[in-house]
Amino acid sequence: METIRFDYLKTFLTVVRTRSFSTAAKELGTSQGTVSHHIAALEAYFDAELFKRTANGVEVTEAGATLKETAEKILQETQDAKAKISSAKENLSGTIKIAASTIPGEHIIPSLIAGFQKKHLGVRFKIKAQDSIASLQSLQAKDADFAAVGTILGYEEKFDSIQIGEEELVLIVPCNHELAKQELVKLNEITKYPFINREETSGTRKEIERFFENNKFPLEELKAGLELGSTESVITAVSEGRGISIISSIAANKSQAAGLVKILKIEEAKSPRKLYMARPKTPLLKTSEVFWEFCKKYKFKNEAITCVAD
Repeated sequence: METIRFDYLKTFLTVVRTRSFSTAAKELGTSQGTVSHHIAALEAYFDAELFKRTANGVEVTEAGATLKETAEKILQETQDAKAKISSAKENLSGTIKIAASTIPGEHIIPSLIAGFQKKHLGVRFKIKAQDSIASLQSLQAKDADFAAVGTILGYEEKFDSIQIGEEELVLIVPCNHELAKQELVKLNEITKYPFINREETSGTRKEIERFFENNKFPLEELKAGLELGSTESVITAVSEGRGISIISSIAANKSQAAGLVKILKIEEAKSPRKLYMARPKTPLLKTSEVFWEFCKKYKFKNEAITCVAD
């Protein structure tokens, strides 16, 4: 092997970060065999073992650590050069990749993109639906140009971010639930009923936990017997009478309009939850930079919708 390819280096860095060939393959959207081939090709080129297997996965060797530092520089400098070349072009084109969590991905990004494409018809978008943490990890791994998320906790120093919308946490109950007659509910009332939660890496879940913590209310008092992986599945479960839940007001408004659930405001929920667009701190391609400036001026309108009467 006389040359090495950029995708080999990207595969290598992904294995370093995930410490797993199989996990790296999933993130890269390829097979474990392809990942193994890329690593084997690099080891043949450098005539050195880059990983050693342990009980907890794979770890880089001394040679691997040396390559990691160099590979990161090569890929970053190549990206910077690409950004400079792209910035010289007058017409915007190309594809922007956004990793998006449920609420911004389903309720904000579509209208944001529609507004941008009215001015820039040559730009295409690829949206990858993930939870907030996975979206930020994709951005960190350079698998996305932007991340649209409901939380940036733990990543504030790693990325630049702007607010693209806001919402409040609200309680949703089945339309025939005994709480449905109320318009306002207190936290201690919520603990009386079976509660449906989002998965641990969900931005909504993290905001709920922070909300309870700020109000000095123990999460252990919730009767959380069911955990689901999306807001839509939570809404469905609530509408079927399997429990109550706290979700985004943006998603709740639409489900209430469809007659699926009833929204109740939570007395202690006085601060709106912000939704963010995050980007790397390094320079982007011109198309992405123009999109970023558009996002700064974007104003999302979350209009309240009245619940369908019985």
